[in-house]
This record gives sequence, C-alpha cells and structure tokens, in this order.
Amino acid sequence: MTKRDLSTIKRKLENQLSDLEDRAQRIELRLSDPGSPDWEENALVHEDDEVLNVLSEKVEDDIHEIRLALKRIDEGTYGSCVRCHAPISLQRLEALPFTASCITCAGHG
Repeated sequence: MTKRDLSTIKRKLENQLSDLEDRAQRIELRLSDPGSPDWEENALVHEDDEVLNVLSEKVEDDIHEIRLALKRIDEGTYGSCVRCHAPISLQRLEALPFTASCITCAGHG
C-alpha cells in the first residue's frame, strides 16, 4: 500500500467518523426528547425508540471500529491482519476501511 493509498483511506475514515458522530448526536437528541405530556401522542412519537436504540448501538460500534483503524494508521500497523499479521488486500481495505482482519481470518470468525 502506498502512502497515497493510506492517506486516501485515512481521509475516508475521518469523514466516516465525522458523519457517524453527527448521526450519533442526532439519535441521542431524539432519544432524549421527553415528548408530549399527552400519553397517546407520546406513544406515537416514541414508538420508533427501539429501532433508534439498535441504530445507536450500531453507530457506536462503527465509531469504535473507525477509531481503532485510525489508531492502527498512527501506529503504522494498519493494513496488517490483527490475527495472523498477513497483509490485508488493498481492495478489502477500500471496501471495508476499518477492517482489522484479512479475508482468510475473517472467514474463520
């Protein structure tokens, strides 16, 4: 992987992180909204809270994975599988920039 490839991926990760942090904040604001004092209206407003909670967990997981990838970039270990230490293909990193494992190790779960 060239420095240019790494720079492009890092920029992509930073942009994704910023987008996800914004999304997490919007979800949190929505979930913290006390709603209406009218019980029926409040029930309608908050009926999607369960979905928002699941979405919030997924967003937080992705934020965590991106931060780990950025840390690996800073440490110089990005692009190497955390299990077997083999290089991760550039195509895999471009498709899943926060992946930490090569395709072989990912297939073994």
